Amino acid sequence: MWATVQAITMIAGSLVSLRFDLALVLERNLELACPLFYAIIGVVVACCIVCAFLIGISIEILGYAGIDGTTAVLGWSWLVLVGLAVVLQSWLMRAGAFASISVAIVLNAVVTNIVQLAGGVSGHGIWLIVGSVAGQATAALFCIWSIVSGDERPVWRWLTFSETSRLLSQYIRFPQLSLPFTVLSLVRDRAPIFIIGAFSPPAVVGLYSQAWRLTHFPSGLTSAALRPVFFHRTATEGLTAQGRAVDRFVRWLLLACSPWIAIVAFGNDALFILVLGDQWLDAGYLAAVLVFPAALFTITNWMDRLLDAVGRQDVNLKVETVAGLSSVGVLWLALAAGYSLTVAVLLQSVALVLSYIGFIWICYGIAGWPRSGFVKSLCVAFAVGASTYVFLVLVSLVLPQTGVFLVGAASAMSITIVILLMVRRELQ
Repeated sequence: MWATVQAITMIAGSLVSLRFDLALVLERNLELACPLFYAIIGVVVACCIVCAFLIGISIEILGYAGIDGTTAVLGWSWLVLVGLAVVLQSWLMRAGAFASISVAIVLNAVVTNIVQLAGGVSGHGIWLIVGSVAGQATAALFCIWSIVSGDERPVWRWLTFSETSRLLSQYIRFPQLSLPFTVLSLVRDRAPIFIIGAFSPPAVVGLYSQAWRLTHFPSGLTSAALRPVFFHRTATEGLTAQGRAVDRFVRWLLLACSPWIAIVAFGNDALFILVLGDQWLDAGYLAAVLVFPAALFTITNWMDRLLDAVGRQDVNLKVETVAGLSSVGVLWLALAAGYSLTVAVLLQSVALVLSYIGFIWICYGIAGWPRSGFVKSLCVAFAVGASTYVFLVLVSLVLPQTGVFLVGAASAMSITIVILLMVRRELQ
């Protein structure tokens, strides 16, 4: 139930601003940015009211997914907070207040987990949703406090409906191009939950959801750390100026991910059972397959903002169309044809890997950056990952399973620390 509500909320929450929030980051004129800020909040509120109406007339259908009235109200509250948070963080991003954005994300995670764990004592799943709402509310309040106490506050100026319409029409390319891009990216990310649920029992949906979340955990870190910074820098300095920094981050991220990919692929179910317990049997095989596209997603999940900043949303949309439809399509076709979930997820991962590599290749071409460095980085990362896998196979001949994982984790951590130190020295 929580996975279903989360999927619906994350999809709708990213769309209720109609992606005008991206325009707010790029608008450098404070006199235009202030009315735009309040106009976008109005768009979010209007869209959330429409969502409330749709939820009300669909409550019986939602009941088949285990979503009752209380859950629906909590889910809608979560949706409103997510929508507002998108606008608030865009204003902070425009001002370069990256520390405030980071604190808000951390507060969201901390409060969410505290409430979920405390409520989990009762054994009722509703606390997963209550915790998510509480965490999002805390983050939103902190963002509001940061904006009010910042140097650039959005000054209120009353606008008529026609003035608001004219203002938003100046940024119409964002709902025209960025909104469909966001829809397709969310379909790629969330639709598998519903597709697998149509062919498999709820427990299998939970296994896939957990495998996806754990393998994509690093991409959340890079998105939070790099996306706002590069979006802001590209908006103010241009795309060409980011070439060296982007190329270095791509190289070091690939190298840092490669040993961990090998550990997850080698350990599969045994690693999941060791870390999470026997109840997560079969999630490890899914994670071993999903870890490959997840590693590449640590790079591509922030590079799309580079193209947004230079007005090439059309490229984002085209690439995402191919990635979303191909990955979701092969997953559905494989399950409909009677293949196992592991085979279906394998085909999904292949489609995603090809799409992500293609996206990076296109970004380098548009920016005019040399692609040779990316190819070399990809080859070196593959060599490091393959070497780590072979090393684990050899270690497994002399050590028990737990010892193999401990040695592998220590080796991967050592490589990651060395890489982080090198990145720090190189980028200072």
